[in-house]
Amino acid sequence: MSAPAVAARRRRFRLRLLLGFLALLLIAYTRQMLASPTVGQDFRAYYAGASVLRAGGNPYDWSQLGPTEEALYNTPHHLQGGDPRFYDFLPLPEGPWLLAALVPLTTLPWPAADAVFTVFLLLITVGSAWLILRHLGWRGRPLSLGLFAVTLSPVVFISLFLGQATPLVFAAFAGALVLANRQPWPAGLLLAVVWIKPNLGLVLPLVILLQAGAWRRLLVAFGVGTLAMFAIAGSLLGPGLAQWPRGILQLWRSVQGPQPDVASLHSFYYPLLGGWMKTAALVLVCLALGAYGLWAVRRLPARPMVGMTLLVIWLCAVPFVHSFDAILLLPVVAILVEPTLGGLDDPWVELAIWAFALCPLLYFTGLHLGPLNGFGAIPVALTAWAWHRRIVAPAPPAMEAAA
Repeated sequence: MSAPAVAARRRRFRLRLLLGFLALLLIAYTRQMLASPTVGQDFRAYYAGASVLRAGGNPYDWSQLGPTEEALYNTPHHLQGGDPRFYDFLPLPEGPWLLAALVPLTTLPWPAADAVFTVFLLLITVGSAWLILRHLGWRGRPLSLGLFAVTLSPVVFISLFLGQATPLVFAAFAGALVLANRQPWPAGLLLAVVWIKPNLGLVLPLVILLQAGAWRRLLVAFGVGTLAMFAIAGSLLGPGLAQWPRGILQLWRSVQGPQPDVASLHSFYYPLLGGWMKTAALVLVCLALGAYGLWAVRRLPARPMVGMTLLVIWLCAVPFVHSFDAILLLPVVAILVEPTLGGLDDPWVELAIWAFALCPLLYFTGLHLGPLNGFGAIPVALTAWAWHRRIVAPAPPAMEAAA
């Protein structure tokens, strides 16, 4: 048997191991969904915010949101601090459009509303993954295997378990990526959805602009969509809309301690530092990543690869990226793996894939490694390193190196 045939056979065996492991995770997922007291944790904050909005209040006013969460989740069951079912106050950094869209669900009890939202998130996540993989040339069996792996990945499960809003941003990103060259106006308007989570979404218009030929029309459409989004937000909250960005800054100040499940590079040092040293380290890391970005852009002649490189750098640099936010790296991972799955022959790529399958799950089940407070940072960092080695600064071919 030839060496390429042997390598392909070994790759198929390792792929079966990965897919089998992901299939077994369904048991753990089902148990967590049925038994964990923290299921729907983020959705419950959205639900409470939508309830405040429905009553004519301001969900970004903590003095209104806090009592609503208490009345919805603790008071009916007489829960006190220390009880694993007790719901701690969770503020809202997400934009008001999400809360307005959830207002109709507040007529249902929150568990039923969470179930509806979870099914919706699963459908748009799988649909968005299909769009991205198809756009990048995945077809047939590799496409089916890719969708299977994405759907059963811990990254997607944690998002569904918490009821996170990241799949909405992911769906806008996927749709805009596919439409950018053919229909720049719908693509630009769709991109305005990223304002729901601006800390994640602000880089996505730039990533898409670097993919698009008619980038001026796409930029204008994004501007129009942004104006429409904020006009809607203003009509919902009036002057109270200003409390949203203030609340984000307030949240930033209130959570300067160790963060749960941080998936950006800051996870590696956040638990070790405090006070001004934490902020100084944040600034230094961001400056270093910015300098790397300038160096990398000069090496990449293809604009789409520049855009994906900026996406990797952004998700490594933003302080509060979490495991579920790593779904935005799907196009980067898909490019590394390749439509033929040949990229899995690179051990760094395969290691990153396994890290996505294992690390978020380890954190989610309560395992910690020394000061590391978020296992999601490991697969993100490995993906960034694999991207650097294969795309930004690939090693020269063996014969060229020998010469």
